[in-house]
Amino acid sequence: MDDKRRRTWRSMTQGSSGPIAEVCRRGALLRERQVDWNGLLALEAQDQTWLVDWSGGVLSVLCQSPVWISWLRRNEKNILKRWNARFPETSARQIVAAVRPWSYRLPQSAGIQRAPQISAEAPEALRAVTGQVPQAIAAALQRLANTMDRLQAEAVTKVSAKENGARRSA
Repeated sequence: MDDKRRRTWRSMTQGSSGPIAEVCRRGALLRERQVDWNGLLALEAQDQTWLVDWSGGVLSVLCQSPVWISWLRRNEKNILKRWNARFPETSARQIVAAVRPWSYRLPQSAGIQRAPQISAEAPEALRAVTGQVPQAIAAALQRLANTMDRLQAEAVTKVSAKENGARRSA
């Protein structure tokens, strides 16, 4: 019993053999390469893509959503150029991406979109400020005020259409 307590533990990657040790070594290498992968990407893509494999001239990547697959396609040449400069021994010709599989799905909402809450005074307040700012900013504020007016009108129309439908069905 005493000799078991004094036994020194070694990590799985040090001198181990077999399938478990191989998985641990691969995981450690993948963890190191993920840091390098993030260094090749723009900041917004670093938390959205994960490097899975880099063999046979192909970089395999999992993405958070299809949006990031499109982003990778648009930036593929630059990413491959940086990868090949950083890792000439495992150069790559293409990136193959897939959407990350989810083990569970979050419950979906009922699909009811709430109307935007815009203060009735906001468009007029924006229009009042347009005379005090440069012309380009004044034009942008005027467009914003017009957009807010349209959103309010659409919200009122949607609500009244729902109310009218409810009245007719009753």
